[in-house]
Amino acid sequence: MTPRTRLSAKTAEPRRISLVWLVLIAVLALGATVLHRHNPLSQRAQDYAAAVSAASAATYVTLRTLNAALSTAQEIEVGASLGVSGTMQPGKMLEPVDDTIERIADVVFVLMLVTGVLAVAMGPVGAVGAAMIAGASALWIIDRLVGARDVISLLSRRLVWYGGFFLLALPGAFVLTDLLADLLTGDVMAQQQVIIAEITDTVEVDPALARDQGWWDRLTEGMSEVDRYRDLATNIWERADDLIASYLTLLSIYIFQIFVLPALLVGAFFVSVRFFANRP
Repeated sequence: MTPRTRLSAKTAEPRRISLVWLVLIAVLALGATVLHRHNPLSQRAQDYAAAVSAASAATYVTLRTLNAALSTAQEIEVGASLGVSGTMQPGKMLEPVDDTIERIADVVFVLMLVTGVLAVAMGPVGAVGAAMIAGASALWIIDRLVGARDVISLLSRRLVWYGGFFLLALPGAFVLTDLLADLLTGDVMAQQQVIIAEITDTVEVDPALARDQGWWDRLTEGMSEVDRYRDLATNIWERADDLIASYLTLLSIYIFQIFVLPALLVGAFFVSVRFFANRP
C-alpha cells in the first residue's frame, strides 16, 4: 500500500461513522451552542473566575482604603519651633509607601477586569467550540452524501478537535485550576492576609463620627482620629517592608491562579489537540 493510499484510508475513517450518529452529534452540538449558559463545565469555570475576581476586588478596595488613609496621614501637620515658628508634616515620609500601594492597586484593578472578562466569556467560547463540532458533523454528513472528499474529512477532523478544545479543554483547565489552586497557594494566602490585617487594623474610620454630635464631642473625637492616623502611620512605617511584601505576594498568587496555572494546563491541552488534529 502506497503512502497516498494509506493517507486516503486514514482520512476516510470518519466516513465509516453511521449517518445517524453524525446527525445526533450535530444536533447535540447545536443544542450545546444554543444552551451554552447551562453548560455545567463552563459554569464551573465561570464560578472560579468570578471567585478570583471577587477576591481581587476585595483586595483592591482594601488597597484604596489604605491609600486614602496614608494620604490623610501625610497631611497631618505638627507645630514646630526651631528658632522659627512653623509646621511640619512628618507623614510625608510615607509617600514612597503610599505610591507603591497605589501601583499595586492599579495592577490588581487590571487583574480584576481580566478575571471578570474571563467569567463572562467562558460560556460564549464554549458555544463557539460546540458550533465548530456541529459544523464538522455537517461536513461529514455532506461527505457521506455527495461522496468521499479527503479535504472535507481533514477539515472536519480539525474542526472537531479544536472545537472540543474550546468546549471542554479550555473551561476544564480552569476547573482543574480551581481544584489545585487552594491546595498549592491557600496556606500562603492565609498567612499574608493575617500579616496585612495586623498592620492595617486601624484603617477603618469610626462610624460614630458620622452621627450628629455636639461641637465638643466632634472636637475630641476628631483629635482621637488624628491620633489614630498617627498610630497607623507609625505602624506602617515600622512594618512597610512586611506590608508591601505581603501585598506583592497576594498579587503573585492572583496572577498564578488566573494566568500561570491555567496557561500551563491550557498549553498542555492545546499541544495534545494540535497533535491529534494534524495527524496525517
